[in-house]
Amino acid sequence: MKPLVRVAPYFGQGKPVDVLLLLAAHGGNVVTHPFFDRSVVRLYSVVAEGYQPWLELPPHHVVFNGIGDVDRSLEPLRVARDIVARSGAPVINHPDAVLASSRASVTQRLATIPGVITPRTIALPRSAVTVEELTKRGFRFPLLLRSPGHHTGNHFAWVHTPLALDAVRETLPGIELLAIEYLDGRGADEMYRKYRVLFIGGKLYPLHLAISPHWKVHYFSADMNDRPDHRAEEAVFLEDMAAVLGAQGIASLEQIAATLALDYGGIDFGRDAAGNLLLYEANATMAVFPPPPDEHFAYRRAPFERVIAAIRRLVTDTAVRGGY
Repeated sequence: MKPLVRVAPYFGQGKPVDVLLLLAAHGGNVVTHPFFDRSVVRLYSVVAEGYQPWLELPPHHVVFNGIGDVDRSLEPLRVARDIVARSGAPVINHPDAVLASSRASVTQRLATIPGVITPRTIALPRSAVTVEELTKRGFRFPLLLRSPGHHTGNHFAWVHTPLALDAVRETLPGIELLAIEYLDGRGADEMYRKYRVLFIGGKLYPLHLAISPHWKVHYFSADMNDRPDHRAEEAVFLEDMAAVLGAQGIASLEQIAATLALDYGGIDFGRDAAGNLLLYEANATMAVFPPPPDEHFAYRRAPFERVIAAIRRLVTDTAVRGGY
């Protein structure tokens, strides 16, 4: 008997690359829909929570573990680990690598890398998120609070003073919260910058640079559309990342990628005045969306296409190892 799977349409003429995509039912998944060329790949999607050890897996050359957030989907990742062990096919983003990538643990694992500054990040029961407990643990205000397992700035808040802590805490869901040290990434122009670099198959790919006056920087809300100077700065970063970040910055990124041991992942970071990378997050859940169709974002198209091509090459190369 086969498990309940979703089989995506295959539009190719030759033998397909069969990919087994593992997903979690309640979120924490990598946004993978742009990754697969349906004229090359036949995609079988399996929800981990519906898997039973006695069920037959669909045929596949490669397993793509699309469950990317251990803070949200711990149990599905453990199931994914069992599926991978049973499959025997080569894996993109082994569940063990993702299981080691919680926000709190990543800050500890990357803290000793030269040229990288990571924020103190501690998961605490909601009842322990008090001024007294945070002070005892070395936190100072302002600081950040976050509900684990959420992205795109959801349930992520700034706490400016001790007096604001209780009120902010009560706006966030969950029985556990992350207390995060605030890293001031403002430049001389008082703007915050968030760089996103992906690592795909062991290589680095710049994806975007978002510039904003607000501490919570996301590309969709950043000051890019109406700021040609910001777009020009981003274009320079996308064209020559090494020149912008310097040799130490590139070396730091390479060591981050090696430490996380993800086949697909990425890092969001700022920079301080000395050029150190300020870690915002690093994990497998980095989303890749095409740039807007406006001509003033045309400079972003080639970097986006390079990222998609690299991911698709990773899939086919891994499938070859799986007997394709």
